[in-house]
Amino acid sequence: MRLPLTFALLVATGTAAAEPLETTIDRLAKPYVDSETVVGMTVGILRGDDQAVRGYGRFSADDSRTPDGKTVYEIGSLSKVFTGLLLADAVVQGRVTLHTPVNQLLPKGVELQPHGDQLAELWHLSTHTSGLPRLPDNLAPSDPNNPYADYDGKRLGAFLNSYRPRKRPCEVIEYSNLGAGLLGLCLAREQKTDYASLLQKRIAKPLGLSDTTIKLDEERRDRLAPPHTEGGVPDHNWDFETLAGAGAIRSTADDMLTFAKAFLDPQEGELREAIGLSWCVHQKPIEDSDFAMGLGWHVARDDQTRWHNGQTGGYHSALFINRPLKVAVVVLTNTATMEVDTLAQDLVRALAGADVKPREFEVSDDVPAEVLERYVGKYRLAPGAEFTVTTKGGKLLVGLTGQPTFQVFSRSETEWFYKVVEATLTFKVDGKGNCTAVELFQNGVRQTAERIE
Repeated sequence: MRLPLTFALLVATGTAAAEPLETTIDRLAKPYVDSETVVGMTVGILRGDDQAVRGYGRFSADDSRTPDGKTVYEIGSLSKVFTGLLLADAVVQGRVTLHTPVNQLLPKGVELQPHGDQLAELWHLSTHTSGLPRLPDNLAPSDPNNPYADYDGKRLGAFLNSYRPRKRPCEVIEYSNLGAGLLGLCLAREQKTDYASLLQKRIAKPLGLSDTTIKLDEERRDRLAPPHTEGGVPDHNWDFETLAGAGAIRSTADDMLTFAKAFLDPQEGELREAIGLSWCVHQKPIEDSDFAMGLGWHVARDDQTRWHNGQTGGYHSALFINRPLKVAVVVLTNTATMEVDTLAQDLVRALAGADVKPREFEVSDDVPAEVLERYVGKYRLAPGAEFTVTTKGGKLLVGLTGQPTFQVFSRSETEWFYKVVEATLTFKVDGKGNCTAVELFQNGVRQTAERIE
């Protein structure tokens, strides 16, 4: 997932930069909890030699614990930065090169087809320039609430053998969970291990990341904040098998700050050279909308901030690092909402000295349960694209075929808005109180989905 960073060159001006770190976090983070945008959240920041970690909200409706620096979260696609570092580490060790063909590390009988005579190389997987799609077309999870859990090597091999790239490597930057997951698999195979073990051996242990892992023991599972959809509805944890390098890692704010510190000021040690290699720009923007890429890292418009975010079914994460300013920000939440990306950006700007005001969130109106129930059903937007409307705990949830289910919020009994995107839904009710259709308004276009169930 990506967000439209538009950082200009950031220069500290003095006033806001001198504000105590805890005050800065509290001032900007509390509106996210007060508005129920997130259920629970941990925020950590570094500024020079100073560090602060603050927790907000609660683990869940049934668990009043306040998250802290030791709370465990799924970090989703932030895992791609770790996978990029594993690639850099393997290059520094001399095990592979950035230009090693992907096919050289695939199992016998599995081959990624070239576009013409151009073969995808390892660095293409880390910079999203391999020509692979975002996801394989045979993902087809048995449990849609845990979409990667049963995607195994056999299914991946079948996809790779049959897929014909429509673009040659480096023709476009196309964000690919498949590519990053494939990279993690290749690097683990080269060292005759699995991704989880490689992560522990080559990154977690050398950097002292005691809670950065994939599989949780009983003690860490007790510290795992339960997942929620946007709006606070309980959701499901995600598990990964073959594509672990795309998003399988769990971590804490304390560990993520330690990781960020290693990139802010690389120290002598076995990973210093690899950190430098992964930080470098390896792919410049191709289209105006692209970000430059390190190995796994996105490079913001200011050409100095490295960042990545991540989201699974019930979590969101964001990490931003700016070396010239000597600042880093990590935001981890047990709520699947991209709203916190704005918080991370605002914290970086505040640490740079900008006068950043706390956000104000639109407040949803209360709607009686009997009104919600009249909307429950399915609505056909187009062939193969249907809205599924459900209720849970007094909340209205809407899912579109092939996309996650999100809570929508009321402006009136019939008009509802999303927080994850700029879009509204208007339910059409006849004179008898029956809902017959729902109108989607997004990007200036109105589309009507007729009720089918």
